[in-house]
Amino acid sequence: MSEKNTGSGDEAQSTILSSATISTDNIDQKDSADTDDIAAMKMNKNALFEQLFGIEAIDKFIASEFTPTSVLSEQENTTWLHLLVLLSFMQRHGHSCVMLSDVAGKTLFSEDASENTSVSNSTHNSPLRDNGQTDTQKRGYTFDELTPLIGVVKKALSDERIGQLFVYNNGMFYSRRYYEFEQEVAQGVVARTAFTPLSDEAYLKVKALWPAMFFKAPSSAASEEPSQELPLSSEQDWQQVAVAKSIVQKFSVINGGPGTGKTYTVLRLLLALQACEDNINIVLAAPTGKAQQRMTESISDSIAGLRGKIDDGVLDRVPTQAVTIHRLLGLREHTVSTKYNRQNQLSLDVLIVDEASMVDLALMTRIMRALPEHARLYFIGDAEQLPAVELGNVLEQLVETNDDLVNLDDKMLGAVPTALRQHIATLCPHLPLLPVDEDAKTWVHTLRAPQRFKGQVAAVATAIQKGETQGALSALNNAVNNANNAESMADIPVLNDGVHLWPEEWVNEKILRKMAVQSFMPIFDATSAHDALRRLNQVRWLTPVRKGNMGVERLNSLVFDAIKHKITRREGNFYQGQPIMIVKNNHPQRLSNGEVGIIWPDSSGKLLAWFEAENDELRHISLSRVPQFETVYAMTIHKSQGSEFSHVVLLLPKPETEKAAGLFHRGLVYTGLTRAKKGCLIIANSPTFSDMVSRVDKRYSGLANAIRDAAIDEM
Repeated sequence: MSEKNTGSGDEAQSTILSSATISTDNIDQKDSADTDDIAAMKMNKNALFEQLFGIEAIDKFIASEFTPTSVLSEQENTTWLHLLVLLSFMQRHGHSCVMLSDVAGKTLFSEDASENTSVSNSTHNSPLRDNGQTDTQKRGYTFDELTPLIGVVKKALSDERIGQLFVYNNGMFYSRRYYEFEQEVAQGVVARTAFTPLSDEAYLKVKALWPAMFFKAPSSAASEEPSQELPLSSEQDWQQVAVAKSIVQKFSVINGGPGTGKTYTVLRLLLALQACEDNINIVLAAPTGKAQQRMTESISDSIAGLRGKIDDGVLDRVPTQAVTIHRLLGLREHTVSTKYNRQNQLSLDVLIVDEASMVDLALMTRIMRALPEHARLYFIGDAEQLPAVELGNVLEQLVETNDDLVNLDDKMLGAVPTALRQHIATLCPHLPLLPVDEDAKTWVHTLRAPQRFKGQVAAVATAIQKGETQGALSALNNAVNNANNAESMADIPVLNDGVHLWPEEWVNEKILRKMAVQSFMPIFDATSAHDALRRLNQVRWLTPVRKGNMGVERLNSLVFDAIKHKITRREGNFYQGQPIMIVKNNHPQRLSNGEVGIIWPDSSGKLLAWFEAENDELRHISLSRVPQFETVYAMTIHKSQGSEFSHVVLLLPKPETEKAAGLFHRGLVYTGLTRAKKGCLIIANSPTFSDMVSRVDKRYSGLANAIRDAAIDEM
């Protein structure tokens, strides 16, 4: 996966272009009555493009391929040209559509940052002024007001060729490919959300298992045996509610931040599903190799916590080995085709996808196509984390369909139809009854009560999540309040618990080298490859950027210089204690993009590359077989998704340009911070931190609306 949102956009553009069979030259020949207007438009295209800041060659190419059209006047063709440029730009940056109401009357693609509003400020790469620009300032383009803008789109779509490739729907302008993807996903979701009651036998089995699954002994009596019934509770247990609802629906989303109990809930869902149906075939999957690894570890660790409470035979049947989604679907390299699809569907009964925030729209569509009609699909993730690198924000859009987000009445929190309430009451008579809403959408379960992610990290993360800048600053330890500079600090809080903020100007090369020694020197004192990997995961440096003083490339080089005197053994480009991250899937070696390993000798002293395997074991490959990799003391925040570390150093440099500032947003800070289990040292100036917390990276999509519309059609 690339670090920039270009892959899905390129796929969209290539699809549009491969479908285009008539060139603009052909249009000129075909529509001779409009030759003069079209020729003039053709001559002016380059002049128009020259006034647009931040666009790329592919945007110009797409716009040129579908303008001019004889159904529009010259002025309308100019508007249409700029709409096509904007659609291409938006798709390259992760949006599935253009929301016309948000661009109507606005000036976009101008070098004057003050003129760029709405859409331009919400994309990953806003078309804002670059301080390095030396050419004549570009004016950008001011779009018409909404009514005439919609009129131009509808009129352009009356051209048969254009109408085959683009769509207008309810204020949104799409390429047809992504419109149809959203419709396909929406229909697949809604088709699986119907309430399907359990059989009497299944009820008896699940109900018998329920107390042991959810029994929580008081801290003073940790070894206490679970009782036959759970005690009455005046507070709602959203983990129990999520499991109870999910087993009677073939699609569910379990959404929640770190420590809210997602793994806890998923394990109990697995146990409940196995109780409902003998020999049920359940598959666990995740978007990346690292996320797959973490899913396997977390499920296995959770099972260990239930030993002695639930029969070992039952626990031993729970699947623990996850696969990457790409491997599951048989997604072929350099193509968009998959081995498993609508014609050749997967052989499974249940698919559970972890780290679902990383699933893009095209991948979600392929998952839906590969699932047999009877199969269940459960998405697990945190909608507040960074969305997929490619186009779409599927998890966020799924969560947006939740009625709790628009219902401000606490008394209606968690409302369900009568039949579903009765089902939950049957399994959970000890819990408060949920309110009734016969039209409630019940497939999203947001976990609210933290299970283990508490303390200062949780407090700061919650404030960031809510966009409360002052709340976040107040919740962390600001070093400026206690010292004048780094030299006056007793120690550098790299491995301290809690959240600490250091100003960027405090952290010079001397301080960074001290931090590097404190963070990574312990790796070289390890006694085995297993011990070295454990020490590596104690701390990781995260940054939003690859280049610059606080970019991945310089940081990794600086760390190497600080610790290289500890290196005792080398072989080519490898050395003992070197942490490496695979950057390209390699199926022959069973290594996925994002997997992290360590270079360490075996018992004979031969250097090998070691990676985590099943059951807390390690596997190794020879150095000659290591696929494309990077040394990884520091990594981008994007690459860290699906990982967790005891401590994190989160480096947030001041953006060098206004254009770069569009990359620095709340999702990055939240994702980086929540990789830390115990502590995080944030290196940033307070204004930079505050700006990031207040800036939302909004992606435009119609998926949530498509799901709502499909749900209404099903009623």
